[in-house]
Amino acid sequence: MIPTLRHAAHFFNAKLWKPFIVPAWRAAAHAVIYHPRIMASIVGGCIAITAGIWWFVVSRRPTAEELERRRREHLTAHGRITDGFILEARTLDGRDSFPMENASREHTPEVLVYSYRVAGLTYNCAQDVSMLAEQVRGYRLDQPISVRYDPRHPGNSILVSETWSGLWQR
Repeated sequence: MIPTLRHAAHFFNAKLWKPFIVPAWRAAAHAVIYHPRIMASIVGGCIAITAGIWWFVVSRRPTAEELERRRREHLTAHGRITDGFILEARTLDGRDSFPMENASREHTPEVLVYSYRVAGLTYNCAQDVSMLAEQVRGYRLDQPISVRYDPRHPGNSILVSETWSGLWQR
């Protein structure tokens, strides 16, 4: 049986592909070696295909804003709620942002620094709320807040999202 299989393999190797592939390979090698325009076309085509694949992969990668929005959506849907309090409210350039009670200083905060406790541990976190300005209007520093956190990773938490707010409004 084994000699028959070897004979069949030799037959298929020799009779089927050699008459077509070997002359074609030799003709292609001859064209590439003796005609530099064909070689340049092949190299250029390879570069174009590689650039197209790279662009496709990079363009499908989510942006940082998209990743943050997905994180907020996940915590809004699956996070647990606990009590906490705001430590400070700041703008991105470092200025203090005061509550809306003082009409002369109407700065909408862009970063909220807050603290909460889970299982006896205290977590101090900050959330960039610059994209959620409507959710943050009318906040109060002296009120308790609700914090949504991931039970598997309690340090992953939010104060506000597009559909939920843990801030007490006036």
